[in-house]
Amino acid sequence: MLTVKLAAERATVSESLIYAWCKSGLLPHVRLGRPGKRGTIRIDEDEFDNFLQTMKVSEMPQDEGEFRHIR
Repeated sequence: MLTVKLAAERATVSESLIYAWCKSGLLPHVRLGRPGKRGTIRIDEDEFDNFLQTMKVSEMPQDEGEFRHIR
């Protein structure tokens, strides 16, 4: 089982993004702790690897012209 910190390091993303994925229901996880308390999140390694595979982009988007900075 991975902690949020370990999952973030493994995916090279922020811990807040891991929390957001969990909150949205995208990332399967378990929350351990007493009822009514925040507890701690644990993520199964195999489920995490499967989740990352679903985030994989298989092809580059079609070129729609030049990129512009938005200010």
